[in-house]
Amino acid sequence: MGWGTVDIVLFVISIIISAGIGIYHSVKGIRATPSEYMLGDRGFSPLPLAASLTVGTISALTILGNAGEVYTHGTQIWMMDIGVVAGMVVVAKYFVPIFYPLKMVSLYQYVEKRFKSSVLRQATAILTLIGAYLFLGFLIYPPAIILQASTGLSIHANMFIMGTTCTAYAAFGGVKAVVYADVFQSVVMLVGILTIVIQGTVLVGGLDNVWEIGFQKDRVEFFNLSLDPYERHSLWLVIILGFFFTLNTYGVTQSQMQRAFSTGSIRQSQKVMYYGAVGLVVIRGLTNLSGLVIFANFVDCDPLTSLNLKKPGLVVLSYVLQKLTIIPGLAGLFVAAIYSAVLSSVSTQVNSMTALIWEDFLKGKKCFEGWSPVKIGHLQKCIVAVSGVVGILMGFLAESFSTLMEAVLSILGVFAGPMVGLFLVAVFLPWVNIKGASFGFVSASIFSMWIGVSIMMGTPPKFLPLSVEGCPPPPTTNTTTTTPNITTTTTTLLDDAATTSVLNITDISTTTPPVLPEEEASAGGFNGLYQMSYCLNSMWSTLIFISVAIVVTVIWGGNSPEDLDERLVDAGAWRLFTQTVPRLRKEGFRSLLPQRKPTISKRAPGGGEGTTGGVEEEQLQHLNPNSAQMLNVSVEGTRKDMIDT
Repeated sequence: MGWGTVDIVLFVISIIISAGIGIYHSVKGIRATPSEYMLGDRGFSPLPLAASLTVGTISALTILGNAGEVYTHGTQIWMMDIGVVAGMVVVAKYFVPIFYPLKMVSLYQYVEKRFKSSVLRQATAILTLIGAYLFLGFLIYPPAIILQASTGLSIHANMFIMGTTCTAYAAFGGVKAVVYADVFQSVVMLVGILTIVIQGTVLVGGLDNVWEIGFQKDRVEFFNLSLDPYERHSLWLVIILGFFFTLNTYGVTQSQMQRAFSTGSIRQSQKVMYYGAVGLVVIRGLTNLSGLVIFANFVDCDPLTSLNLKKPGLVVLSYVLQKLTIIPGLAGLFVAAIYSAVLSSVSTQVNSMTALIWEDFLKGKKCFEGWSPVKIGHLQKCIVAVSGVVGILMGFLAESFSTLMEAVLSILGVFAGPMVGLFLVAVFLPWVNIKGASFGFVSASIFSMWIGVSIMMGTPPKFLPLSVEGCPPPPTTNTTTTTPNITTTTTTLLDDAATTSVLNITDISTTTPPVLPEEEASAGGFNGLYQMSYCLNSMWSTLIFISVAIVVTVIWGGNSPEDLDERLVDAGAWRLFTQTVPRLRKEGFRSLLPQRKPTISKRAPGGGEGTTGGVEEEQLQHLNPNSAQMLNVSVEGTRKDMIDT
């Protein structure tokens, strides 16, 4: 069955509402100042910002990728959310109290304040902008192909509709339009994912049967406690993946920290992070569950095998076309969820990119001196519009040069570790100055690119067993049906644009990070390094950044307390810093070692009674009991020998 009237109506309504939110806030805020346009004049309450924070990183390919991951590799990736929650706590407790009081628009203003380097600030901003523009094409193009199979619209038409809609409401309405549209889209996404879970559960006879089938076919695994770094997933590996993913995405990325800056206090900003963590766990959990539900429905007739689909995420589309179209409206809700995921991610990107372009590169230029706040607000709207157009063009480029796009996005994605390392050093290591930070950033970036490119060239991981025993026999006539069209229209998608896991900037997917086959995992040297789980990539590059920064600081010297503003670092780190540096300057590194108090001898002249023959009582007290006893025995024995003599 194909789309019906109800599906089309629901789909169109979702687009109209998203665009209408932008039009409303455009009219309402036609004379908005830059602060109102970029931050909503810091007047948001935590809940809508938390919803925007959540859906801003749940792209269409996250929905497809996580479901496909559980379908082909099991539920171990679900435990990644433990690391996600831990990372959000770190961001809320340690990063927000430092960043928020600075009243910044661009997160990278902190980099300049902390390291006193506008060059480092602009370098991080440029890197973020390049990745964000490429990411726009990555967000728009692959879902457009998926939606082509569902809606019948051409790829270009889907890209144009998605790009134009989100650019329009982001440009005209500013951050208020983006945030409130995200709230609506979060509801649509939630309903769309629930359609898969509820309908699929009903078709297999209940949720108990879903889990039972998963257990029987080895899809359910949560506590793989293996410490082997060459396994693709274990409990520890996915927790590490989730932790560093969260630090990068929510702690050191402009698009998400801008949400935290839009509240009225530090406490409210922290609530945004905590509420956002809950939203992420819920939506990611339902997405993972949808993968298990889809597997239960296809347990005896796997479409990846029977239709020769090459990427796990495409199993979701096969499920939608085969199962959801049974009930009018369900397919429309799911496609609306895909559109909502794209709109929320793209609008978040173009809004944050505008903030970076204005704050880090244009603000303060002589040509803008004397401009009124309203005039600056109009300029920012133009920047958003231009960014949206560039995003649509990048989608077209992704269609023509998808293999190149995959390589470029893979290389850019590995900068997640260095960015996390930069901010961890800035917050927790006040000793480190611009020299240590620069050397650390360059070293970690080179390492990350090297490992990222090497892993990208590896062999994709093998799927868990899939069955086609229950599939009907192939047709004997040349009949055109809806389902076989999946092969021709969707195999192209992730075959040509398999970029879902290569970006840790604002999204993460779990379907494509490749590792080498198990039979080659015993190779030594650099091959062994390449074959480690992709979950460790960000951690390695972060540790390299920190290590190099510390070594350079020790060799060339670092900051003194008078060189640094106390507000720019963690309070505990500052106390340690102020206590340690003066002692180092006065006494050197020995001052940091534990010192033993000098002892005073109580020996009487000539070694009279009550002495130990020159062995001080205080010294004996510092010895362990056995050593002291042996020494006393030795002294007494010497006395006896002398008396006998």
